Amino acid sequence: MNFQRVIILDEVHPCLASHLLETGSFEILDYAKAGPEEIIQRLASTENPVHGLVVRSKLKLDAQILNGAKTLQWIARAGSGQDGIDVEFAQRKNITLIHASEGNRLAVAEHVTAMILAWLNRLISGHQQIHEGIWDREGNRGVQLAGTTIGLIGYGHNGSQTARILAALGCKVLVYDKYRSDYIPDDSGLILESTMDQIYQEAQILTLHIPLAEDTRNLVDWDFLARFRRLRLLVNAARGPIVSLPDLVLALDRNLLEGACLDTLPIEDPQAWNQETMSSILAHPRLLLSPHVAGWTVESYRGISEVLAQKILAHLEEQGPV
Repeated sequence: MNFQRVIILDEVHPCLASHLLETGSFEILDYAKAGPEEIIQRLASTENPVHGLVVRSKLKLDAQILNGAKTLQWIARAGSGQDGIDVEFAQRKNITLIHASEGNRLAVAEHVTAMILAWLNRLISGHQQIHEGIWDREGNRGVQLAGTTIGLIGYGHNGSQTARILAALGCKVLVYDKYRSDYIPDDSGLILESTMDQIYQEAQILTLHIPLAEDTRNLVDWDFLARFRRLRLLVNAARGPIVSLPDLVLALDRNLLEGACLDTLPIEDPQAWNQETMSSILAHPRLLLSPHVAGWTVESYRGISEVLAQKILAHLEEQGPV
């Protein structure tokens, strides 16, 4: 393995650096507290060249920055997907992209399941009412998850793990993935390869596990939701911009569906929110929100770094000495 000088841009679990350093082939530069200009200048420098970059979401790696990073050979993202990276330009420059989506798949699947159970069993409203001195058993009567038909879009690491948990709880899971047709049947027979038409007709709960791309941005709009015949609940723990918030609020108000659970929002900085749109979201009684923590458990924080270190080392071993 050739010597590698690596910049770590974001806070990641220290096991990542430990695994790389113990090979004796790495120098690690911690830039987690550095500003954008300092990072860009360091990447552009050919003195003591940087070979690899570990990122999460601190800096948008656009074509201009990547073009200036003359010696950069690979980028490893501590998470799923390649958000914030100009993938097409990176590929043109032969920069290898590595990610660790499997590192937090169990955390995402558990969070999605927890949101569904909390909504079906009215846990939030019941909790709030008790604090207000209201004891309403009938008004907070729940609905069992077992026997529910789930529509699941995207059967990667997170989607497949979510499907397995929901099937284990007795759900029929209709899976659609436009890029895959090789689902492994589970012993229960409850995870079924499906079409979107079948999901539109049968799904009572829809959960999204797809990346953000041009064809998925605002995928879930009024027209999309209006196609469903039985939909009660939408769950998005993927990427916020996949769902059009104004259309979702309108669909809720006009009873196209009963509720939605959102772990991600199109804009996740409260200071940058459109107040009119967000006031309708925050005040809506049939929305359950969490602050993009579905894949952010104590265990997954380490797991992502463990997986990423393994993939970085595997990639460099495959490259061999130059």
